[in-house]
Amino acid sequence: MRNSANGRIRKRAGDPSAEIRKGNPWYTDDQVEAAQGHQRFTIQRRMEFIRQIVHGYLETHANTSMYILDAGCGDGVQLQALTELPGKGVWGIDYNLLRTRRARQNAPVGNIVCGDLLRLPFRPGTFDVVVCSQVIEHIPEDTGLLESLASALRPGGLLILGTPNEGCFMARMRNHFLEPTISKTSDHAHFYTESVIRQKIEAAGFFIAQVMRENWFFPLQKLNHYFSTRRWGIRLMARLNKVIPSQTAGFYFLCAKASG
Repeated sequence: MRNSANGRIRKRAGDPSAEIRKGNPWYTDDQVEAAQGHQRFTIQRRMEFIRQIVHGYLETHANTSMYILDAGCGDGVQLQALTELPGKGVWGIDYNLLRTRRARQNAPVGNIVCGDLLRLPFRPGTFDVVVCSQVIEHIPEDTGLLESLASALRPGGLLILGTPNEGCFMARMRNHFLEPTISKTSDHAHFYTESVIRQKIEAAGFFIAQVMRENWFFPLQKLNHYFSTRRWGIRLMARLNKVIPSQTAGFYFLCAKASG
């Protein structure tokens, strides 16, 4: 991406208020509406992956309190589901004041704060599980983010990290040739391949225990929308992921923090 675009991204990442006032949809669109509409099947599969991990942790740590952080909670789509799980305390944090206000309405039993993910307002080792979904690609200081999340986790704690596979061939075809306005208007600071994001995760002190591949990267938004809004389309993309996994639309990594 060009330096001028990187400059715009860095400015946005530091202060979302100007973009909110402009009505920039990256900062103001209703995420709950999208999760119940065209992203419904994708969000359902994503949340099932997260629930299975949390339930597994609860089963193996039955005698301890459990604390979960949704890092970059947005409008509270995930918080709604996380607060329904038994035996835990749930926190959410986002730097977008508009979204934290919505999150308090959508997940009123969660503890939600407006703050900076690079300077988390929690004591080190507070959380058992941290969920960071579709966030890291927005943050220029991605290494600092991973280190911050690692610090927030207890030894042996789990990070569930989701990010698009926007460095793959299909994504580059879309962003540079078929739909170049996406790369010009997106606030994504990073366009990861699997090998790059894996290296960053491991360098921050995690080991990757599991990965879920999410949908498949068709190089046109209309095609992605068409297949992802149909159950048979979700099944087709799951098959494509087995045949050509490098072109998956995104990843959800289950990452464990070293216990020692």
